[in-house]
Amino acid sequence: MLPSLFAFLLFPLLLLPFATCNHQSQAAASSHPPSNGTTVYDLLPLYGLPPGLLPDTVTSFSFSEEDGQFVVNLSGPCYVEFEYLVYYKPQITGVVRYGIVSQLKGIQVRRFLVWFDVDAIKVDLPSSDYIYFDVGWVTKKLSADQFMTIHSCRSNGLIDVVTNATTSWFSV
Repeated sequence: MLPSLFAFLLFPLLLLPFATCNHQSQAAASSHPPSNGTTVYDLLPLYGLPPGLLPDTVTSFSFSEEDGQFVVNLSGPCYVEFEYLVYYKPQITGVVRYGIVSQLKGIQVRRFLVWFDVDAIKVDLPSSDYIYFDVGWVTKKLSADQFMTIHSCRSNGLIDVVTNATTSWFSV
């Protein structure tokens, strides 16, 4: 009786590597760019998110409907000025579900000359006029209006920082 109980408990553990391997290959196989001409800017509103979360320099993207994982490729690193200066790495990854982008990598925001990683982006459900950015343990509420249009990307945000600093310095 003891050997059969041992085999009963051990058998699922032996199958675990095969199940994990199969799941990863299925996820990789289902992660693909939509073939119907859908752009990432079309996809974001389907998940309750504004299309202007990403700059206009997206060259390609892939999305897994199975688990929500996505990869967005830009033509290069860029900066966009919203209420805060935002930096986009050439590749952005994360998981999208209705009303939230989590496990976000590749987007940073500047506050007081320090760059912080944006970990998640959320909207209220039902939709409101605000969008929330999780930056570490801080959540910042911003007006969603500034993310409704797709913004052009600047290649060098340092120019904006210097220009804004000198403008505010000399206007005092």
